[in-house]
Amino acid sequence: MKRLFRVLRWLLVVFVVAVLTGVVSHIALRPNPDTANTEQYAVLSAYIEPGLTGYSHDLGGRKGLVVIAARTTFSQALVNSTKFKQYTSLVLSTGHAKANIHQLSRALVFEFWATNLWDVTLERRLQLPARYELATEAEMNVYPYEAFFRRFPDSYGALTFSRVAFNRDLTEAFFYTEHLCGLCGEGKFVYMRKTAGKWAVIDAAGTWIS
Repeated sequence: MKRLFRVLRWLLVVFVVAVLTGVVSHIALRPNPDTANTEQYAVLSAYIEPGLTGYSHDLGGRKGLVVIAARTTFSQALVNSTKFKQYTSLVLSTGHAKANIHQLSRALVFEFWATNLWDVTLERRLQLPARYELATEAEMNVYPYEAFFRRFPDSYGALTFSRVAFNRDLTEAFFYTEHLCGLCGEGKFVYMRKTAGKWAVIDAAGTWIS
């Protein structure tokens, strides 16, 4: 019995050491947070711009108004849930993303989990060829009712984003987004890569569509 106890104790020690080593290694390899914060606006701008075609299921039009939730979130449907429930849903959903986006590394998934431990408020730093507004949490809470569209006429609904995760050299980005457009909508994970100074979508994994 004592021998079994000693074995279990050493297995626990090895496990704890392995976990701590992994955490320390991941922290050491994380991108600079200030640089990443600036780069996320370039990523989101590059993601939104190609979708401004003016068609009903796209992200908006260059002559219309693009509405973006100012507060990062995993899913608008869970916005009134506890942070624990939101975060649990985020973590569980990344298995679907990893299975469908083959270029997505495990390290970038871990960074996505770490980055989204807390939400942030986006600033007006997007570079878009259309007018845009950042909707407050109170304004997003009335979506999709008439009050929302009175507040944001000429909009194609609203976009929500999680925080953007990056690899260490800021050449890969991974995030979750939802396009809420009244009777239609879509949620998906997006993987982007920076080549020759420009961000482009490489792959995506949808989670729901209507």
